[in-house]
Amino acid sequence: MEKGRKEARIGLDSEDEIINMINTNHEVQRLAEKCLATLGLKPQERIVAYKDGMKTDIFIRIDGEIGVSLKSSTKTSFHQLDRRRLDDWRAFTNMPDDVFETMKDAILRVSKNPSNKFILEGDRDKIMGFFAQHLRVILDEVFRRGEEKLKVLMINDKRVRKIYLFRMEDTLNFLSRNAYGNISFTDKGIIRLGGFVTVQRKGGDGKHITIPKTDWKHPGNQLQLKFSPLKFAEHCEKTNVIKFCTIEY
Repeated sequence: MEKGRKEARIGLDSEDEIINMINTNHEVQRLAEKCLATLGLKPQERIVAYKDGMKTDIFIRIDGEIGVSLKSSTKTSFHQLDRRRLDDWRAFTNMPDDVFETMKDAILRVSKNPSNKFILEGDRDKIMGFFAQHLRVILDEVFRRGEEKLKVLMINDKRVRKIYLFRMEDTLNFLSRNAYGNISFTDKGIIRLGGFVTVQRKGGDGKHITIPKTDWKHPGNQLQLKFSPLKFAEHCEKTNVIKFCTIEY
């Protein structure tokens, strides 16, 4: 199974597993209620979890409805947060023409040869400046997509059967602080927004795609943002930099 599809399958299986545990396992339900109260989301009655087919992975009903973004993993690698056309980001951020052309050249350069550098050394100050200026709005978009009810980030460490819960607002505030003044580039020119988020060409040049991978319309030529959920959770557990709680199952 392709890496991206395997990660998606893990995520879907985890959603169903956690919904089932919250709704049928009284101990997990009790711990989840205690966790939500710790985060300031105090349930006044028995909580219920369900899916609704939206960007939000899970909804929990507690005196209304709150959304939960669930990230599940079996290793401390980066997982896709968002992928979309660079043209969409251009419209969303009012991206300057020179930044757009530099990013487009970078995407097409890697499409020709995956060993090519994404952002070249001579372009990095310009790209760094753009992301620094739009850091919070970009992070908010890829984590929440404008969904006001999405209040909780849940990270499921399937290696040790441990769930971390964070308030989404606290998460975004921390990731913004962590990346501010800390935008860098890997040896391959991939953009690092702090220690936990990266930006790169999506890739995935599958044989089922009929147009050439160097064609701008090829789906592999989208901009992809990735997040390392377990690295983030472990950092927060080690440093207590933001409030969180855990459930072992």
